[in-house]
Amino acid sequence: MKIDLTKYTIDELVKLRDQINGLIYNHSDGYLYICSVRQFGSVWEERPSSFHSLKELCDEYRGDNGIVDVYTNNPNLKFPEMEFYNYGDVMYIKSEYDYREWVKYNKSQRFIESVTEQLDKWENRMDGPFNYRPSFEPIWTREELGEHVLDFESTSWDFVAPEPMKTVDEY
Repeated sequence: MKIDLTKYTIDELVKLRDQINGLIYNHSDGYLYICSVRQFGSVWEERPSSFHSLKELCDEYRGDNGIVDVYTNNPNLKFPEMEFYNYGDVMYIKSEYDYREWVKYNKSQRFIESVTEQLDKWENRMDGPFNYRPSFEPIWTREELGEHVLDFESTSWDFVAPEPMKTVDEY
């Protein structure tokens, strides 16, 4: 189908473009796309509803303006066939529940590692050079850290971790 766009005024073309963009943006292909966008120290989540919206988001953040890590349950996401390129990670997830639990697990693990490192540095502060010594005592105690570790270890983490999908560079 071919439409003769020369018959429209510029205002009508702009209106038509906005309507078409709205239809494309709101189209859902039934798959889940969770995108973690990192840009100049900020991190936020985007939820494109279709492959085309995902592709536009990844095209906007190609490394120089930010990075998008994609988590999807779309097993048909093929890079060369779909002309899709992403600078960040592209990971297959079983479900949103699995993704959210995996995120909680990683945050808890990083928290425990970070607090352990801070406490170790504080407790051994006199062993190193003055300019490497921490200036302030950590806000967490070993007892509080122990409670977090116990809570972490007693939680039954029942998720399927995201798996990397092949990237365009691997084809």
